[in-house]
Amino acid sequence: MNAESKIDDKGRVCIPNEIRKILNLKSGEKILFQVQEGKIILRKSTSVEEFIKKSDDFSKKLTEATKNTIQFKKLFE
Repeated sequence: MNAESKIDDKGRVCIPNEIRKILNLKSGEKILFQVQEGKIILRKSTSVEEFIKKSDDFSKKLTEATKNTIQFKKLFE
């Protein structure tokens, strides 16, 4: 999908509504800007808490599949 937006005089950019919907971006959420090979990559930022929750969920699924326990949260303590 492509969408266009203008940069205002304060450097702000409005993310088009259709892109906000696709990425489930809500007001007040943080986004991450990356520059790679002359391109700007914009993505939803993940907090440490969100990462740990997703890792715990993944760990549970992995444990069910392999019968081996991996506790990702301990890696960050």
